[in-house]
Amino acid sequence: MPRARWMVLLLFSVGLMAGCSATSENLVVQGVSNARDAFEAEPKSDNEKIGQTALYLPNGYIIEEPQEDFNGLITKGGDSFSLSINPNEKATSTLFYDLQKVNPEQQWLVDEKFRQNGRFGFVTVTEITENKLELVIGAGGVKIATISTENDLPKNMNWMMKTVRSIELDE
Repeated sequence: MPRARWMVLLLFSVGLMAGCSATSENLVVQGVSNARDAFEAEPKSDNEKIGQTALYLPNGYIIEEPQEDFNGLITKGGDSFSLSINPNEKATSTLFYDLQKVNPEQQWLVDEKFRQNGRFGFVTVTEITENKLELVIGAGGVKIATISTENDLPKNMNWMMKTVRSIELDE
C-alpha cells in the first residue's frame, strides 16, 4: 500500500508541474496578444509629459523626477519601468529591436514583431532568474523596459505597448 501512495503522489506532482507550465505558456500568449492588440489599436490620448513629449500613462503610474527630455523612470509601487525615446527615429524604426538582437547567443522566451501601416513594434522577454523576466516593449523610436514576474506579463505588456504607441513619432 505505501508504494501505491508514492505512485499517486508522484503522478500528482507531475500533473501539477505540467499544469504550471501550461499556465506559464498561457500568460505569455495572453501578454503577446495584449501587446499586439494595443499596437494595432488607435493610440491612447496623452495624459502626462516627459520633457516636451506627451504620452499616455494608466492611473497609478508616476513619472519620477528628475527626468530628461527623452528618458524617464516610471514607477508604480515597487515596480520600475525605464522609458527611452529616440526623437531621431520614425515609427518605422527597428533600431531598439536591432539593439535587443545584438547578441546572437541570447536565449529569448518571447521575440515578437508587429507591423501595421508601416509602423514597427516588438516585444522581447528574457529570463533573468527563475521568476524574474526582462520585458522590453517598443514601437518605432520608443521603448520601455522592466523586470517583471510571469504573472504580471499580460498586464505589463498591455499598458506598456499602449504607452509607447501614445508617443507621436513621424511615420
